[in-house]
Amino acid sequence: MRDQAMQLRQLAADQPREPDDRPGTPVFVIGSGKGGVGKSVISVLLAQAYAARGARVLLVDGSQNLGHLHVLLGVSIDARLEHVLKGEVEPAELVRPVSEGLWLLPSDSGAEALYALPAVDQARLHHRLAAIYDQFDLVVVDAGPGLETVVRLATMGGTRLIVVTVPEVAALTDAYALIKLVHAQLPTLPVDVVINRAVDPEDVARAFERLAVAADRFLGKLLAPIGGLSETSALRDAMRRPGGVLADAALAPLRREVAEVVNALPRITEPAPVVEPAGRSA
Repeated sequence: MRDQAMQLRQLAADQPREPDDRPGTPVFVIGSGKGGVGKSVISVLLAQAYAARGARVLLVDGSQNLGHLHVLLGVSIDARLEHVLKGEVEPAELVRPVSEGLWLLPSDSGAEALYALPAVDQARLHHRLAAIYDQFDLVVVDAGPGLETVVRLATMGGTRLIVVTVPEVAALTDAYALIKLVHAQLPTLPVDVVINRAVDPEDVARAFERLAVAADRFLGKLLAPIGGLSETSALRDAMRRPGGVLADAALAPLRREVAEVVNALPRITEPAPVVEPAGRSA
């Protein structure tokens, strides 16, 4: 099995990583299957890393009624998703500047109008929000909890799925379930894997091996390993402070690892027109 996993890693490494120059803005959906694996933090750090390279990045909170990214980032919000649903504001009015080159499209939390919203209405709301994507070079979507939300977001304009997991049996099982469900609906969608909270490189290799071999054997799907991120107590400390994930100097080693993940992903090329969302600037 180890030899097979090594062959799969080599095949994935041999695949050309050309610039993502398909029509429309690239949309990276970050999903996990299992909660608590660090998906939201990785979404934030990936978006920050691309913004640091000069891209105009929109970070989207995909949890329509369990939104928390604005709290994590220390961003105050005026209009809410519920107001868009009611037709009181336009989607662009939700967008808030976070830092240079980075904006946030927040979600609601506990809004009655969004509670138990039928799937068709959730899709309509998402389509309204996605209308502003073309103002950016890249959209990073932190998919909400649960498999259904990730699959829905991936099938509604996602150009790449990045699966975040940790080297634990339960997390890897849920990650494989997510890959299986997305592959059934979008067999050609690129799927990359990030192993979070790794103790050493062997942790990353073993965890990826489990996923890669299963995906190849049962789905005929070639997964791409784009890196592992180390376990660090500095992250827990940073998350206790709004905005700490973006600004805490103690996270410099983790940001370097995220930069290596970005190096393994397609380059973002064509700049979007410079149009400040909702008349705001960062």
